[in-house]
Amino acid sequence: MADVPAPMSDSGYSWTGNANGVTGGQINFVGSAALLTGSGAIGWVITQRASDGSYPVITYSTDGGVTLHSFQVGSEGTPQETINESGSINVSLAGAVGFLVNVTSNGGVATPGAVQWALRVTITRNINEGLAWDSPNPFDPLNYNASCVDNVVPTDTMADLQYRILVRLGFSNQASNPPPGMPALVQDFLSSGQKYLYRRYLQLHTKRLFRWKVIPGQRFYSLKDNDEDVLCNFTMDPLKSIEWAGIQDTRNVWYPLIQGIPPQLYTMITKPWRPARYDIRQAIEIYPAPDQIYWLWMKGHFGLMSFVNPTDTTTLDCELVFLHALANAKAHYGQPDANNIEAQANAYRAELIAGTHQTAHYVPGTIAVPPAVRPTLIQFDSSGSGTS
Repeated sequence: MADVPAPMSDSGYSWTGNANGVTGGQINFVGSAALLTGSGAIGWVITQRASDGSYPVITYSTDGGVTLHSFQVGSEGTPQETINESGSINVSLAGAVGFLVNVTSNGGVATPGAVQWALRVTITRNINEGLAWDSPNPFDPLNYNASCVDNVVPTDTMADLQYRILVRLGFSNQASNPPPGMPALVQDFLSSGQKYLYRRYLQLHTKRLFRWKVIPGQRFYSLKDNDEDVLCNFTMDPLKSIEWAGIQDTRNVWYPLIQGIPPQLYTMITKPWRPARYDIRQAIEIYPAPDQIYWLWMKGHFGLMSFVNPTDTTTLDCELVFLHALANAKAHYGQPDANNIEAQANAYRAELIAGTHQTAHYVPGTIAVPPAVRPTLIQFDSSGSGTS
């Protein structure tokens, strides 16, 4: 193996390999050991994944190879597994007498012709010294959505809302121990109310970008099998509006997709190319079949989360769900203030929807319209120059 692989244009080093062998190899620090102070960082990004079950390992040493520190690169076999996954390793250079970095391939079964790993490795002074190809990583789906824990919509549990409804219905003394059948009835009011609100209104903070890794030759993809953050576990609802659908290629170029696949196009079904159309039936179909790896993106709405168990929380604004369910419950028991509660729910919902307009608000008479400019006749002579 070469002692020092050739650096790339972005000051990184290129490494490829799998269970059959590796290309690249060991990187040794050349220079005065006195410069090895403070801290360093080994950065890596995956640009191609192997097909033989192997995985790359980065090993480094700061004492001439006496002590070795090894780290598996990427998250092979986990829900986070994606092409262009990236990361970094902090390295303490205190007392270092040298700096050795080596990349190897472990595991897997040697298979002739198997796809190799392709890895970029960089060495920087510290973890905060960002790299051009990793700031941010355009192929990391987490860079296109806010974290699910950042959701500002107020939520509450099924148990809390059930207690509140029982109190408002006049069962305060039995709210902690309701009569038989009452918990199931109230739970149904809450569950049904949220489903109605979710289906009836679009502007209730359920919009998100969803991504699917597209495999060469594969046209169908499960709605549930998207690359959503496993902590959120959202699934796109195909019956809500989809604002945009498109394909991202490995160069980070985004192309829109046209909805609908006319059956006559199946005449060319054996001709793979960049997908141009999509359709949603039992699953998502793209056409034509992809000729290489792409990422399918859709901007739509995620479905309601579980809202059955006492600890389950609302997906929509909990006060809106509570008021709507309370109005239905009061109407069920013939209480005279049912219409008043429903009016409160509608007013509350209207304010929530109005708030989503943000700077796109339009109130008649508040936008100054510039005066119309009187048209001026321009005459042209035979030479083509104009005079007014």
